[in-house]
Amino acid sequence: MIYDLTTLSLLPNMLGPVMQKLPETYANFTQTGRILGAFSCEFGVLNRFTFLTAYEDTAALGADRQRRMAEADPYGIGQYLGGATSTAFEPFSFCKDIEPGDHGPFYEFRTYTLAPFGRAETEAAWAKIVERRNEISPLMMVMTSIEGGPQKIAHIWPYKSLDDRVKARAAASAEGIWPPPGGSTHLTSLQSELFVATGVSDLK
Repeated sequence: MIYDLTTLSLLPNMLGPVMQKLPETYANFTQTGRILGAFSCEFGVLNRFTFLTAYEDTAALGADRQRRMAEADPYGIGQYLGGATSTAFEPFSFCKDIEPGDHGPFYEFRTYTLAPFGRAETEAAWAKIVERRNEISPLMMVMTSIEGGPQKIAHIWPYKSLDDRVKARAAASAEGIWPPPGGSTHLTSLQSELFVATGVSDLK
C-alpha cells in the first residue's frame, strides 16, 4: 500500500467558504485511490487541510497526479488556494493498513527528516518497541517518503483528547521506551503538528 499526504494551503480568511465546499472536494478527491481522511490544522501552520489517501501501488498514485495536473481546478477550491503539496509514503514493514473509524478527533502528524541510508536502522529500532508503545496509545501509521530529495518519516497518532496525548507521551517517556532507543540516531530534523478530523473525514 502507498499513502499520499496532500496539504492544501488557503489564502487568508478563506476558511469559511472552503468549509462549505469541503464535502464536494472530499468526495471527488481521488479516482484511483481510497480517501481516508481530511484534517484541519489546529496547532502549526494554520489555514491548511491535509488529505490522506491510500493507493494500491505507485501506478494508481501516478494516475491521480496526472489527472490533477491536467485539470484547471482539481480540488474545486482553486480561488481560495494559496498552494498545494503532495508527498507519497511507504509504510514500515510492521504497520497494518489504515482503516476508517472513530480514532480521534485529534491527530498528531510528526514529520522527521532522515539522514542518508538511515531508514533500515530507524525502522529496526521502532520495530523493537512499537508493540509496547501501542499498548499505551496506538500508532496509526509510520512511513517513509518515496519522493526525490531528503527522505522523510511521517507518523500519525490519534487521540481522543489532548489530555490523553499528554498522559500517553509522559507514560512512554517515563518507561524509557519513547523515543525508541536508537531511533533518533539518523534523524536530522523533527516537526510536530496537531490536526483535527473534519466532519467529512472517514477517519473521525
